[in-house]
Amino acid sequence: MDHRIFASWLSSYERLSRALTGMVSKQCEWLREQQQLGMKMWSAMMPKMTRRASTTAQASERKSTLEATALERLQKGLAPPREIYDVQNRGRIDWTRVPEWAQPADPESFEGCGHEG
Repeated sequence: MDHRIFASWLSSYERLSRALTGMVSKQCEWLREQQQLGMKMWSAMMPKMTRRASTTAQASERKSTLEATALERLQKGLAPPREIYDVQNRGRIDWTRVPEWAQPADPESFEGCGHEG
């Protein structure tokens, strides 16, 4: 059998492999640069003070103010803020202090659900 046939096939596959590798590496480089641009844009738009420590402090402050605001409004006979019925806030509210007319139908039935109920 003629070995030149196999040699030409191998060189063709090597060229094809180099071409495909070059194309894929250029695409990866383009995506990486696009990601870096997006990250730079987000960091420029976000204020420097909103980092993890400040967000956790804001979350605890928001929790106390949300519950205080809700109880204050309920004592006046007004409807509580809508946020107390959100899934992430349902565990923060002491539902025994909330009048029956303002309590959700059954808060435990919505635990672990993705929807608001």
